[in-house]
Amino acid sequence: MTKRPSPNPRAPLAPVLGTMLAAVLATAATAADKTDPDTIVITFVGDVGLNSSNATVEAKGVRRYGFQPWRETTDRIAAEIDGDLNFMNVETVVTDRNDLPRDTKEQSGPFNFRTHPEGIAHLLLTGFNVFSLANNHSMDYGPAGLEQTLAHVGALRRSGLKAASGLGRNREAASRPEIVETKGAKIGFSAIGIVTNNLERHRAGEAKPGQIAYRFDDDFNLVRKRLKDASADIRILSIHYGTEGEVRADARQIAEWRGKAAREDGFDIVVGHHAHVVRGVEMTGSSLIMYGLGNFLHHGTANITGKGVCRDYGLMMRVHLTRTAGKAARPWTIGAIEAIPVTDTHFRPRRLEGVAGAKRIHALNHLACTLDAGDGARGLRFTPQASGTGLHCTAAGKAAKGSVGKLCAAWTAPPEIPASIAGEIASSCAR
Repeated sequence: MTKRPSPNPRAPLAPVLGTMLAAVLATAATAADKTDPDTIVITFVGDVGLNSSNATVEAKGVRRYGFQPWRETTDRIAAEIDGDLNFMNVETVVTDRNDLPRDTKEQSGPFNFRTHPEGIAHLLLTGFNVFSLANNHSMDYGPAGLEQTLAHVGALRRSGLKAASGLGRNREAASRPEIVETKGAKIGFSAIGIVTNNLERHRAGEAKPGQIAYRFDDDFNLVRKRLKDASADIRILSIHYGTEGEVRADARQIAEWRGKAAREDGFDIVVGHHAHVVRGVEMTGSSLIMYGLGNFLHHGTANITGKGVCRDYGLMMRVHLTRTAGKAARPWTIGAIEAIPVTDTHFRPRRLEGVAGAKRIHALNHLACTLDAGDGARGLRFTPQASGTGLHCTAAGKAAKGSVGKLCAAWTAPPEIPASIAGEIASSCAR
């Protein structure tokens, strides 16, 4: 049995805390990755919040769809949270208080999200150990809510949390990259996200708490510079941005994520979220860009299961990094990437399996076509697997030994989208 985080008496705010052959090989390889010293697995999911807007927080669970104890929120997906590092965007204030005044953010009908720290502690127990705190709901309950989030999340560092970035008591803290060490590698992680209506009061200042804010060039340049200057073998930048409901990457993402974060800065992974729908994936050189993972587990969002094949699921990504022998300047590189479609993200997420999962992989491949450009950029296509997941192997992955080599042994190039579903996918992905 997994041991719960224990309370810290010094912190009064701390929570109490393809083919069947390919599918078989993939399962075996994933299980072996955590013990393979030459493979690092990082799992990424999108938006997470365990409550509806301005709802009462409770220590034992959430009440949006009747009462759900924390364990039930993840019982259908927990086995997939199996990386050395597991990332999520914490799109909520973390607090055990119901008396905090909400910030209306100059909106007529604002959404204000808060989650009890026991819910976040449960997600840590499930395996999530890298948090983005930078998003348009981090300041939903003003500076007092920020202090609650920092205190409760900070307490989890004693119980296995490895990194939490994008929010701080001042500008230096909010923009500071985190360094996580695993299997001899140093992994740098930073997070930045939009603030509602570009509100200056939500931005971190030299002596003012807040968030490091995307759409402010000086904040974006600062977080990029600090991550680029960090002593790390692998660099990951999380960005919370994107027009809600739009499945296509926009011009700003292309210019800044591909042009700056990938090509200029050479970041290994850029992970995006916020639009509540899945966007395409690409590799620019050796950089992986996920333009939008959609929702993962968010009780404050709508049931999207009837929205059509391009916008009715969230995306979990499992990235396998392999050690590159003899290359001291770049000892780790991406060898394989798994795309895992997830449904019921508004309540109790589970994988979409078999034909249903493969159909969403084809939809993801359709979006990849919209990322192809004459400058050499190309959207990433995945090969549907019998399990309903998608798999892409790089040249390094196909040449690798160990678990990545096993994962990629039976991999073949992605097929064309079947004519029988091409029209449905094109229609659903049209906007």
